[in-house]
This record gives sequence, C-alpha cells and structure tokens, in this order.
Amino acid sequence: MKKLKQILLIDDDKATNFLNARLLSSLEIAEEVKVLTDGQLAYDYLTRRWQTNPNSPELVILDHHMPVMDGKKLMQLLNKEGLLERVEVVYLLLAIASSKEDIKHFKELGVQEFTSKPLSKETVMDAYKKYWAGDTVNNHRSDG
Repeated sequence: MKKLKQILLIDDDKATNFLNARLLSSLEIAEEVKVLTDGQLAYDYLTRRWQTNPNSPELVILDHHMPVMDGKKLMQLLNKEGLLERVEVVYLLLAIASSKEDIKHFKELGVQEFTSKPLSKETVMDAYKKYWAGDTVNNHRSDG
C-alpha cells in the first residue's frame, strides 16, 4: 500500500482538527498529517513547500468557510499562480453545507472530492483508493 508523504488539513475549528488529524493518523496512509487553521497559512505553506518538495502534500483537505482566507479564495489563488497545473494534488472539500453552485465552482477551481462534516474513515479511504491504490503513475487530476 502506497503511503502518502503528507496530508494537509486546513480548518479553523480546533476540535475538528484534533478529531480529523487523529482519524487521518489512525488510517496510516500518510507519513505526516499537517494541520493549518486558515487559507492564508495554507497558501504560504504550500507555496514554500512546493519549491522544495513539489510532490507533497498529496492530499489537501480544506474547509469551505474560514476566517482570514476561506477555501474558495485559497483555490482561486493557487489557480491564479498556476500551481494547480504544476503540482499533482487531490483536493477534498470539507464543509458543513455547500450549495450546488458552490460545489460547481469548487470543481471548476480544481477540487476533486467533496464531503460534509464530520470527516469519515469511509470518505478518506474512498478517496485514497480512487487516487492511490495501486498507483504507479501520479495522475490525480479528475473531472469529477
């Protein structure tokens, strides 16, 4: 089973982060689970990280609504900088409630997977199996 180098979890709720990080660690599908609390921190982290380690993190789980910078603005900035085209990452949107229009917009921005809170083992493992089980070619861009 391929182990991801890193999963990045971006959510402003400390309790949710604690539970989700614990869940992700217990699945043993990644060497590291990194937690950040807003989109601006994530943008800064990702742009620095990809300069030295362009293939990590492989999975980014982001919240829709956050202070400082929300998930939509983060994806817009990553697109504007051309980073989504250069780096193969799977994005999973974690939201309490998102409209069909929001989901459509997130898909256009490059988010491949969607789930409502709370994050579940099944959601993570379904995404893992879809994108990495038996992965010999890192082709994680998906139209839907």
